[in-house]
Amino acid sequence: MKEPRFDNLREEEREWIDALLNDEIDEPSFNELQQRLLQRPELRTVVRRSLALHHELQERAAETSDDSLHSWNEAAPHPEPDKIVPISATNDFRRFLPIAIAASLAFVFGLLFMSATNRDETNGSLAQTRPQTPPEDPEASAEGFAVVRNLFEARWPADQKALGEGESLGAETLRLEAGVAEIQFYSGATMVVEGPAEIAFKSAWEATCLEGAVRMRVPPAARGFRLHGPETEIVDLGTEFGLQVRDGAAHVEVIDGEISFKHRAEPERLVRKGGAWTLPVDANAQPGNQGQIAFPDAGNFSALAANRRRADFERWTRHRDTLAAKPDVIAYYTFDRVDPAALLASVAEPHNPELDGAVVLAETTAGRWPGMKQALEFRRPGSRVRVRIPGEFSAFTFAAWVRIDSLDRRYNALFMGDGYETGEPHWQIRDDGKLMLSVMVDDTRPNPHHAQDAGFHRVYYSPPIWEQSMSGQWMHLTSVFDPQRRQVTHHANGKRVSVQEIEEDYLIDTLRIGNGEIGNWGEPFRETPWFAIRNLNGRIDELVILDAALSESDIAQLYEDSRAGRP
Repeated sequence: MKEPRFDNLREEEREWIDALLNDEIDEPSFNELQQRLLQRPELRTVVRRSLALHHELQERAAETSDDSLHSWNEAAPHPEPDKIVPISATNDFRRFLPIAIAASLAFVFGLLFMSATNRDETNGSLAQTRPQTPPEDPEASAEGFAVVRNLFEARWPADQKALGEGESLGAETLRLEAGVAEIQFYSGATMVVEGPAEIAFKSAWEATCLEGAVRMRVPPAARGFRLHGPETEIVDLGTEFGLQVRDGAAHVEVIDGEISFKHRAEPERLVRKGGAWTLPVDANAQPGNQGQIAFPDAGNFSALAANRRRADFERWTRHRDTLAAKPDVIAYYTFDRVDPAALLASVAEPHNPELDGAVVLAETTAGRWPGMKQALEFRRPGSRVRVRIPGEFSAFTFAAWVRIDSLDRRYNALFMGDGYETGEPHWQIRDDGKLMLSVMVDDTRPNPHHAQDAGFHRVYYSPPIWEQSMSGQWMHLTSVFDPQRRQVTHHANGKRVSVQEIEEDYLIDTLRIGNGEIGNWGEPFRETPWFAIRNLNGRIDELVILDAALSESDIAQLYEDSRAGRP
């Protein structure tokens, strides 16, 4: 009798084994695999052999840090040689696999059972790479307590990260050197801060003003919001008040509605509209004068901010026109020129109507300059932009402004060559936030690492560049395929996050695109939903493809020239 072989198994059995070894098997498939193992001895033999081989490869990888042993297909990352970090899932295999291999099928079942039941308890890839929708997490939808709603001429200390509009704030201290920031708490309260200021955020219902002037607007749903000053606690009873803290002394005014406050060991006081109090840190509260402080008001800055945004947008249009005229630009889509026939124009000069894209189900929405620039949203599974880009190229640079709402697909498309034939690219983001870039090297040559793949290729991964707390924020993503230097680089917001070598066997210097899609993939070679559905749950409002390998400084400049809100 012939030795059972993986290739001779049924197709679904091969897929189950692949999913198990890649730590992505779902519960229904796992249950079916267990039932089939009871029925088919040849399957039991192949499973034991596959687990043994997988264990040996894991051990060798841990001992040698040789990244050539890692999977190079789209199911697993290919880390840089000096960044391989053993994960808890690997430790589980080391602990249990020798027993499973040495013993009978009962131990194989035990291994499978422990792998399934521990999947959500580990911190490694078992819990992170399942093709299913992640389990509901009450913290995943809105990490933090508040969000930066608006900024006007905000300037930040050198030792603090410069915040952008849309960024979340958690249990942290915000220091603003100058300008105005409008903060929206998840409780519904709104704080307008004018620098210099220092604000400590405690929860969606509580904050402390350590220094500076703030204006609080508290609607009925957020009534009870607490703002602390030196030796003082203020409870808003609706609807608006101001607090200034300078050199340890505070001053509070009720602009509308009423507040209660407790200062030092004094009794609690109720203050209505028009009331004002001075609050020394080392003395009792004293009645003050209304209008003594000019508290920041977002309404006063709206007209100035609108003018500033328009000037910023006009700066970007000059950048757009300059970039569109560069000879190495293959195609350039700004997503704000969708005509009634649902055609998306490439603005690269001279204009070539052959490069214009067909918009399918993607929805026009606000871009980085709301009211002045549009974007396309790809939240529906069928949404995409179909393009055809003929020609041969010597290098690729892909750069896009993207707003990700969630990574709820296993793979989330940015730009994908349709058939994934020789020379064609795939640019996407995996569900763990890693950028992925690959070019098909030979679509007629089997992949020795994964026979089910559509040809010989390698996927180049970045470290994670996105997490759920960044939902709704615009970011600039760039990936470069450079055959001349034999390297692939990934960049986020103008900064390089990874560089990997293109090894000799994976080198290809004649590149093509042909038919392709923005925001989705038209011709997946597997029909399983987790693999085939790749629409980006988010927005794109600028994408450029160049027949050039931009340098690190070029990409930093591209980011700086195209970003919104540049001083």
